[in-house]
Amino acid sequence: MIVLDMPRLARSKFMLLTLCFLFAGLLRAGDVPRPAPPLAVKTPTGEMISLQSMRGKVVLLEFFQTTCPHCQHTAGIIEPIYRDWRSRGLEVLAVAVNPGAVHLIDDFRRRFAATYPIGVGDPTMVRTFADISAVQSFFVPYVFLIDRKGVIRAEHGGMDQAFWSNQEANLRGELDALLKEPIGKPAHVSKR
Repeated sequence: MIVLDMPRLARSKFMLLTLCFLFAGLLRAGDVPRPAPPLAVKTPTGEMISLQSMRGKVVLLEFFQTTCPHCQHTAGIIEPIYRDWRSRGLEVLAVAVNPGAVHLIDDFRRRFAATYPIGVGDPTMVRTFADISAVQSFFVPYVFLIDRKGVIRAEHGGMDQAFWSNQEANLRGELDALLKEPIGKPAHVSKR
């Protein structure tokens, strides 16, 4: 005789549906290419910087935490790339998302010789930009590479081990390819 435990079946069904929902969210985040959503951040000095103002340039957008050792290491990689390729049309925008970041950016900038623009945001900004659901985890640094037309062409979250294991070579390779594209070349953009 088989006895069915209905509450257990209901819980199992609920868990299965929850996992499907979470997995669907994981598949959706990171679809590239796709248009970059609007983004504007304020610097500690009160200046507003928007992605729209960078249209026509290749943009490395990084969400990070000033207190994160991996993010600090990444700053040391981004700065020379920015210096080397700014004249080719590269722009960098870093957005600090940790609590109290507005008071920590100046020290971060000095310690890691960061000359690129740094604004202040929060984790909700990352979720919105990356289209990550509120129930999903994400890790920083979280990098987006955006082409001259404002299309996200690459997305690398903090858990992208293949990318971060050789981040300088990977960043240089992907950015070099975007910078070499003719300005008028259209990118295929996924429609959601």
